[in-house]
Amino acid sequence: MPQGRDLERYHALIERVQELEGRRGTGAEAPDIRDRMVYGVLGLSHFVSPGLEHAVGQFRYHLHQLAALDFKKPAAFIQAAERGRKVLDPKKKEQAAKIERLRIMVEGRKQAIAVMTKHRAELVEELGNIAQYIGENLVRIERVCEASIVILVGLQVTKSTEKQVIASLKDQFKEQLLDARQRGPVTKQDLENAKRDYVAISRAVADLIRDDVYTLTSLYEAIYEHVHRYAGAIEGLLARNKAGQDDLTLCTELEGVLDALVRDFRFKLKTVALFREPAYENVLREKRREILDHLFTLLDRDRRTRKDRRTHGEPRKYASPIPLASERRAAKERRSARGRRR
Repeated sequence: MPQGRDLERYHALIERVQELEGRRGTGAEAPDIRDRMVYGVLGLSHFVSPGLEHAVGQFRYHLHQLAALDFKKPAAFIQAAERGRKVLDPKKKEQAAKIERLRIMVEGRKQAIAVMTKHRAELVEELGNIAQYIGENLVRIERVCEASIVILVGLQVTKSTEKQVIASLKDQFKEQLLDARQRGPVTKQDLENAKRDYVAISRAVADLIRDDVYTLTSLYEAIYEHVHRYAGAIEGLLARNKAGQDDLTLCTELEGVLDALVRDFRFKLKTVALFREPAYENVLREKRREILDHLFTLLDRDRRTRKDRRTHGEPRKYASPIPLASERRAAKERRSARGRRR
């Protein structure tokens, strides 16, 4: 369940992405074009995923346990008991019994401190593991965004989608003319009107493809920059952990970074007017939905077929924020901040 308001907004995004994905192919009313773009990219990039939400929630839970460990009270009791034992006379029966009771109570406090010390070490290790794994998966999200941007730029350069859609439009107009001829004679004016409509719709479709590809590319770039920033912040804090910084202070700083990761994102969507030609509104609306479905199919197909290049390291016990089978990379294989794209 969402932990605090920082995760409520992120949880709502997850529900929205899952809702739109569940409605595809069910005959339900098509979502708004802007929603389709934003939530489609958020889902395919894996920035919005139940796994990442769960990881951040688990980090908070373990940090709460770490902060709740109280070493001061038992330590203070031991000091007070030791001072009390010094003023007591073991030769006196009543005071000897009190000394023994204090000894037993001190031993109990020492055992409690030993248990808490071990638990603290386990919590610190697990918090470090969770933070490291989130950071590694943010790098994976970066790679997904980079690959998606390459695909979209390639489509823009080759105009393959544009050629495919316009070719289908041409076939559609030919079929309409053939149907019209079967119903009766087709005049020269009818042919001129069909040619005019074909040219106008083809130009509008070409513009929509160009604008929508640019919009999707911008969204992927925004997600890349966001996760890149926080992956670097996590890596920097983990490096400080190796330098011996106080565990609770460091983990609290890591919590702040993770909270900002799922809270402080602003992905602006700039889309052009849906229809430049009111007369072709229905046709362009349908074509635009088909184009978006085609683009997302290409992006999703690349994600599913692209192999993970990490082949070394032990399997990670903690669930991956990205719902794909993966392995933890060895420390030497992780990209440093210097090696990342800026």
